[in-house]
Amino acid sequence: MNKIDWNQIKFRASSWGNLMTEPQSKADKEAGRLSKTCQKELIKIYCQEIYGRKKDITTNKMLKGTEGEEDSITLFSRVEKTLFKKNEEPLENDVFKGHLDVYEGEEIRKALSVWDVKTRWELETFMPKLVEEVDTSEYLQLQVYFDLSGATHGGIVNTLIDCPLSILEDEKRRLLYSMNVATDLSPEYLEAAAELEKRLTFPDIDYRERVIKQIVHRDDEIIEKMRAKAPRMREWLHDFHKKHMNLYPKPLLINEERA
Repeated sequence: MNKIDWNQIKFRASSWGNLMTEPQSKADKEAGRLSKTCQKELIKIYCQEIYGRKKDITTNKMLKGTEGEEDSITLFSRVEKTLFKKNEEPLENDVFKGHLDVYEGEEIRKALSVWDVKTRWELETFMPKLVEEVDTSEYLQLQVYFDLSGATHGGIVNTLIDCPLSILEDEKRRLLYSMNVATDLSPEYLEAAAELEKRLTFPDIDYRERVIKQIVHRDDEIIEKMRAKAPRMREWLHDFHKKHMNLYPKPLLINEERA
């Protein structure tokens, strides 16, 4: 096992929604303790750092976001009449690390704006974004991206693009298996499959109606609060590791060191 310097650990943009939660009790707040939610997120980080394990869940909705990202960026650029560039580079500094989706500007570290692309599954998950506020986790994630890139504004880009064919066909297979019909030529299945395709593709909707922006501005005060919390979390990880390594005595191998 490699020795880890916990004072150098950097925290992913997507983790900060949990990491910045506060304890519920007044006594814990006054004592400066980390919340249970924060501790659970730190344990996930610990498992990945020490053992290279993380929990990955992939659904067709997530796959649409991955496979449809280029189409979403193209749609966003077309609607805004601005060339937004896909970021190919993971970024990190002394505290944060992350891989933002899209930026505007000469290059990523001199970005004018940065955007997190959310390729929505269907109208019912797309349209509410017109009136919904950006949630805390998304807001903090954008603040990390601002700190990493130098951008002063950006936000969430919600897009509505056609479901990729491979995913659409998989959804139709799932539909077929769930129905009590003889074959895929059964009238009941054909009608349901046509309705499914209509629900997940949008050629009849004007492209200008298929992008919803949720603007977020850089907040240097909250960025400093996030930075200020990093030493406490690193100390917690160090203490957690020490406690874990001392559960039971182990014979040390030659030249083996413990963090």
